[in-house]
Amino acid sequence: MSDAGPARELPVAQPSVPCRHLRNKGMYIFTDGGHDTGHDGYDNTIYWCLKTMKDYGPDDQPVDGPDCRNCERSCYEAF
Repeated sequence: MSDAGPARELPVAQPSVPCRHLRNKGMYIFTDGGHDTGHDGYDNTIYWCLKTMKDYGPDDQPVDGPDCRNCERSCYEAF
């Protein structure tokens, strides 16, 4: 067994906040928050952008949860 020295902790990537113009239907439905998500890694949420009111942003790229957390997009505006 090889001793490679002390284990290093890898930095944990922190997702940026979503764009202030990102919307989804779940934002307008009141729940107690006690529901089971069911399928990890699967997101069937329908998103739209308040700037375009469509499923693509002003940069002509798709609107969704992960893409609209990318602060490198030209249309991204943090809260």
